Amino acid sequence: MTAQKTPPPVSKKVRITDICNATGLSRSTVDRAINGRGQVHPRTVEHIRNALRVLSDMPVDARPEDAPPVDVLLRLGKGMAFQMKQVFDRLRNPTDRYFDLFQLNEETILRQLQEVCADTSRAAIVTVKDTDRVHSVLSSARRAGKRIIALISDLEQECRNGFVGIDNKAAGSTAAYMIAQALGNRPATVGVAVGDHAFRCHEDREIGFRSTLREIAPRVILAAEAKGEDNPEKTYHAIRRMLEAHPGMGAIYNVSGGNAGLARALRELGIDQDMVVILHELTSVTVPILIDGTLNYSISQDPTALMSCAIQMARSPLLEGDPSKQVDFGVFTRFNLPAYAKGLPGEEIWAVGHDGSW
Repeated sequence: MTAQKTPPPVSKKVRITDICNATGLSRSTVDRAINGRGQVHPRTVEHIRNALRVLSDMPVDARPEDAPPVDVLLRLGKGMAFQMKQVFDRLRNPTDRYFDLFQLNEETILRQLQEVCADTSRAAIVTVKDTDRVHSVLSSARRAGKRIIALISDLEQECRNGFVGIDNKAAGSTAAYMIAQALGNRPATVGVAVGDHAFRCHEDREIGFRSTLREIAPRVILAAEAKGEDNPEKTYHAIRRMLEAHPGMGAIYNVSGGNAGLARALRELGIDQDMVVILHELTSVTVPILIDGTLNYSISQDPTALMSCAIQMARSPLLEGDPSKQVDFGVFTRFNLPAYAKGLPGEEIWAVGHDGSW
């Protein structure tokens, strides 16, 4: 690696936080580059130098109000959507907007995307299915100059400027490892619950799960798949059918939402304490059923980290290349719930979802 150039000293009116927000780089990387500590790639140093020049020329009162307004459009499960809306409300600028696409059909979602994409002066953060029609709307908008950030579920590169989420294949591999450890080296069957393979995050989690399970637990057979479409009622019926067809199943991995329906099916069949169940996210829906022991493990990440990284990327004046920000995830049980999962309004939401009505 060639010797790196140290960026010029940071003006007092430019904070390291401003540089991080503008470039999408971590604080440690910016600090190393500015202070000449450790090796930083020359292209990264030049990117920081450009950011410093742009930020130094901006009037102090132009930040952050001059950042482009952001529209957030999320097609998520009910619990995750509620949680992300709370985070958005804490981080938003007055002109930012939030659109909840929960359980809307594709025609309605397409109309909403078309309306939002018509204004290229506003950035968009989206969690949507990767279908041909969605691809057409978003790729056309991006070519017209609209900034689009994929959040949680990735999209084709021509549809977005950047991606923020977890490493979904690694998450699926983690679920396979936990199930293999729990079931031991013996013949067993497991099932996977999916939402929709048009969500790339669901597809990637299942790919990681299947490939790792084959590699490390060849005697554990993935016997069936239940498609619940992130809907508790559909998930309930899909899980019932799967378990009735495979009564000896030892574990289930749910890559999607609909966890209230999953819990209801296990309870009604009287096996809620007899099976290893791994799910995603810690929300007002999932935390109560983790605490009561119906479900065992949750693979989750801090929703504030997801939303804040996506908003920073959407507002950045210096977004280059095809940036992807992978947020760390963890494995949680009722015994080690993180701070962001405590104090959720679980009783009220669980009372609505307990019968699988949504």
